[in-house]
Amino acid sequence: MSGRSPDALLAELNRLEAIRNTARPAAGGSNRQFERFVARGDLELHPESRVRLDRAPIEAKLRDVARGGVGFVCHEKLAVGSSWTARFLQHGYIVASQCIVVRHCREIAEGVYLVGTQVVAEPGLLAILGIDPGRI
Repeated sequence: MSGRSPDALLAELNRLEAIRNTARPAAGGSNRQFERFVARGDLELHPESRVRLDRAPIEAKLRDVARGGVGFVCHEKLAVGSSWTARFLQHGYIVASQCIVVRHCREIAEGVYLVGTQVVAEPGLLAILGIDPGRI
C-alpha cells in the first residue's frame, strides 16, 4: 500500500509544484477572484453529510490556500458538490477548521486526487437560518 502513503501525496505535491513553477502565465491573466498561496500541511476531512458510511477522516496534504478556497491532494475521489469540514493540523494538533465544498476532483496519479474546494458557511448555521445546506 505504498501508493496510499502520505509520502506518495507529498511526492505528487512536489511534482505539481515543478509543473506550476515552469508554466507560463496565461495571456490576459488569471480569472481567479483571489490570489492563491502555496502552503503545506496536513488536513483531516470529515464529511458534513451522513451519506458516507465510513466516518473515519480522510487524510490529505495541503497544496495551496486562498481567501475563497483550499487546494489539496488525497487518496480518495471526492464527489463534486460534497461538503466537508477540513481540519488543519500542525504537529498532530488541530489548529483550525473550515467548512468547504468540492468544486473539482481529478486523478493526477494512480490513487492520488487533486481537489479544489470553495470555502462555505457552516451547514448547521444555514439550517438554523432556514436555508437547506444541500442547495449551496
